[in-house]
Amino acid sequence: MIFKQAFRWAFIVIIWKQYKASIISTLILLAYLIVVSSIHQDYLTAVGPENIDRASFIYKWIAWISGISVYILYHAIRSKIKPNKQSTKEKIAKSKELTSSDNDPFSAIRDRKTLRSRADFLMDKENND
Repeated sequence: MIFKQAFRWAFIVIIWKQYKASIISTLILLAYLIVVSSIHQDYLTAVGPENIDRASFIYKWIAWISGISVYILYHAIRSKIKPNKQSTKEKIAKSKELTSSDNDPFSAIRDRKTLRSRADFLMDKENND
């Protein structure tokens, strides 16, 4: 029972850390759309059914579209700014670039076809004697 709650909280924390910005921005967008709809509904109620003009609906939809556009733009910019992790190929290329320098003390060892230990040298010495 205790472990079940701990796993639930751990899952919630992991999701929150990963998607915090997306969750908050989505909640802000939903609140914005609800506020715009509420204001429009209040306006329609105050004006009355006989004096409703089409311009109020146009303003409402412009407000909705601008809010959704800002939301999409925010996520597009955020995805470009977010640092991308290096791919494995880039890491390999970078490591080769670092190891190909002239000051690399291990380049002679790295270029050998086979590596031999002290035991191999001692065995060769015993075989030659």
